Amino acid sequence: MNDDQREEWTVVAEFTAFDAGLTADLAVSKLQGSGIPARRMPTGSITGALGTGMLPSELIRVIVPPEFEDQAREILAEQLDNDVLADQ
Repeated sequence: MNDDQREEWTVVAEFTAFDAGLTADLAVSKLQGSGIPARRMPTGSITGALGTGMLPSELIRVIVPPEFEDQAREILAEQLDNDVLADQ
């Protein structure tokens, strides 16, 4: 995917916390498993980021093509609801 293609994608989630990379990776995995093309920006994984000087609290965005935005937001909202219920 080139930079022009990424610019056309839509942000469906943003994460800022120490575990942002892991949370973003899980969101991307969930979306991809549901048949939605998804990427995280910046790319990479938390294990790769730790060696590059990336701050653990750096903003990480999950992006999808615009035509998948509503479906992706619905899937991520359901996942968040399930996670909140599991923590109770």
